[in-house]
Amino acid sequence: MVDYKRSSVVLSMFETGLAVGRSLGRNGIDVYGLDYKKDIGFYSKYIKPRICPHPLKEEKKFIKYLIEFGKSIHERPIIFIASDDFLISVSRNREILKKYFIYNLPDRELIDKIMDKFKQYKLAKRAGIPVPNTFYPEKNEELNELKKILKYPVFIKALDVNSWRAKISGTIKGFVVKSESELVKKFSILFEKKVKAIVQEIIPGPDTNHFKVCVYISKKGELKLLFTLRKIRQNPTHFGVGCVVESINYSELEALGKKLFTSIDYKGTGSAEFKLDDIDGQLKLIEINSRFWQQNALAEICGMNFPLMNYQDLIGLKPDSINEFKENIKWINPYMDFDSYLQYRKEKKMKFFSWLKSLRGKKVFSDCSFDDMKPGFYEIGFGKKLIKIPLFLFKRLF
Repeated sequence: MVDYKRSSVVLSMFETGLAVGRSLGRNGIDVYGLDYKKDIGFYSKYIKPRICPHPLKEEKKFIKYLIEFGKSIHERPIIFIASDDFLISVSRNREILKKYFIYNLPDRELIDKIMDKFKQYKLAKRAGIPVPNTFYPEKNEELNELKKILKYPVFIKALDVNSWRAKISGTIKGFVVKSESELVKKFSILFEKKVKAIVQEIIPGPDTNHFKVCVYISKKGELKLLFTLRKIRQNPTHFGVGCVVESINYSELEALGKKLFTSIDYKGTGSAEFKLDDIDGQLKLIEINSRFWQQNALAEICGMNFPLMNYQDLIGLKPDSINEFKENIKWINPYMDFDSYLQYRKEKKMKFFSWLKSLRGKKVFSDCSFDDMKPGFYEIGFGKKLIKIPLFLFKRLF
């Protein structure tokens, strides 16, 4: 094992950051984990956790904290970003932070465009990437014109994810709207709460038509890693986060991902979600994210360690690109997936034994790992979740 002397700092200790910290810690890298709340990564043996101010609600305090933290470490540590809140704060304070940290991020203007879902849509369209028709009504007059031309159902989702999470929901990505009256009703609430949202056509096809392409592009613009996965289930169903995903080689998806990220001059770690349209057979872009994605532990077990590649690139080791990974390996969040199964069951789309069968094969879990057991016990709540299961089942089944 190489003796990696430079420290790393992972921002966000949700399971995304937990996976990043494990990927680095398993290679002997000193890992500090920062978050404004005590989350699952605080219990990992690979991570030295710290509570910090909220990166957006207390941005000045957070940046001051981060600078003082950077000063306390002998060599500038490398930053790894695992949530949007931290991404926004670090991106807009990057000039002062580069004195104390090393990072590989897209330029600020590009991140700002990606964080704005309508600008992201236009960015992808200019790059020649297939996208669902998308509209951004800012006032009632625009909404009145729009409702006449839409083909229902449509999907309403956040223009700015952080505002949506703060004022609408932290778990629900958006709303399916089946009529003009529903559209007006939803937007009257959004306008009242001053939450900006876009309207997007719904791409026809099951949840298994969702795919993700994940990349690491070096500071010099070299594509070092490209990994693809398919969603098996998501939570909430149909418009949620992948709770069971599977590594898959998909040449068309790989080509589309390369085209997207190279055409926008992307740097660092990123991912893009696509959905296969059952009608026209096209893969269409759902969204881009400029940070580590939730299931990054899957890439590691498949032979592509994204955090380590990022680290090696930034300490000047010039690592070789990796072009192959293992297929048909699953990443599972068991708690989210059980809830997802119950939702599919209510829709009469899944039976218990077919659900169990779908979990077979080689897999990695979102929290539990034999070499790092505490986070798994934390997630169970040391028995609390087990005690609540009968009530949980009763509420969902009856």
